[in-house]
Amino acid sequence: MTLLKNIIHSKVPEDWGMYMQDLEKKPAITRVNLALYNNAPYNGYHHRIQLSVCCKETTESGLPSQEENTTLWKIEDAFIELLKQVDAIDAGLVKWNNRLNFIFYVKKAGDVGNKLIGKLKKLFPDYEFKLTENEDKAWETYFGTLYPDKYAMQEIQNNKVLQTLQEHHDNSNKSRPIDHYIFFKNEDSAKNFITVVEKEGFKKTSQRYEKTEEYPVMISVSREDVPNNIHHVTSYLLDTAEAAGGDYDGWESPVATD
Repeated sequence: MTLLKNIIHSKVPEDWGMYMQDLEKKPAITRVNLALYNNAPYNGYHHRIQLSVCCKETTESGLPSQEENTTLWKIEDAFIELLKQVDAIDAGLVKWNNRLNFIFYVKKAGDVGNKLIGKLKKLFPDYEFKLTENEDKAWETYFGTLYPDKYAMQEIQNNKVLQTLQEHHDNSNKSRPIDHYIFFKNEDSAKNFITVVEKEGFKKTSQRYEKTEEYPVMISVSREDVPNNIHHVTSYLLDTAEAAGGDYDGWESPVATD
């Protein structure tokens, strides 16, 4: 049985992303397996289980304190390892409203959740755990709560670039030219976009054509910015590109050290 479960887990693709969102007017840190999107809902996995960890030290916003996060990360690691031992699909987690919520899908609810809580309770006896189960054939929780909208998806991509910069010892609070790439269906749309963003200090730095693509016109624009403020910048460019009939593709930055 263990071998079968390992085979099942090996067939589920993984591409994890993390972002911030608001749920019921409260901030939530969301971690989601983006790779499930194309195949979800998975055949037979119709029961959603939410295993919640009641936080002990939270801020006024309901998010865990920096000190408690150290313990919660250990709980996360333990949960991931325990979930590998059962026939389940890990969809993601949400830190919100004084709780850390693990969300996963199983074929039959049964006593899977209670067994997981029992094992976690032995490892972390000072914590209280709660369980919520319901049928969710359409995976509404995955698509409606966990999966990001276009802005959050861009935030996830931003975080990946920021992580790469950090790995190269970048000072992400230091201003530097940042290049952005946008694709358009025609040159007129690209010109309209440039006219708008130039008023916000962006300058066109390059343009090329890819005849075989749906969006054959690629342009890059650049502006002096701070990487740690990049989410506001990309949201603006994403909206402006869409309004002009284009598709915002992402950004890159040189490494800046002290």
